[in-house]
Amino acid sequence: MALIEGVDVVFYGVCNMDRSIAFYEGVLGLDLNHRAGNDWAQFSVGGTELGLFGELATSPHQGGATVTFRVSDLRALEAALDAAGAKKDPVEDMGGALSMEFLDPDGNKLVAVELQA
Repeated sequence: MALIEGVDVVFYGVCNMDRSIAFYEGVLGLDLNHRAGNDWAQFSVGGTELGLFGELATSPHQGGATVTFRVSDLRALEAALDAAGAKKDPVEDMGGALSMEFLDPDGNKLVAVELQA
């Protein structure tokens, strides 16, 4: 019997909550479902919760977990990130999937993957 039933929430620290919400809502198109001032914001993403906590005095430390999003149109996401001036790597063909790493405004690493039929 497994002791862990599932993932409840994945979260990143941020320095500017308004800027981060604008990125996750406006650029990535996620729906904000809860905000507690500048201390916490939460989005539902395909059955998992993605949280932002802050506001931190300095940029979050790199490392640790990375959120990977499933997408149906990676090129559309790439265009939205370009329009927003987000830092990103080129799209990579992984043989059966396209993948792209990108950063949120605080430098937290995110990955998007489009599975190909």
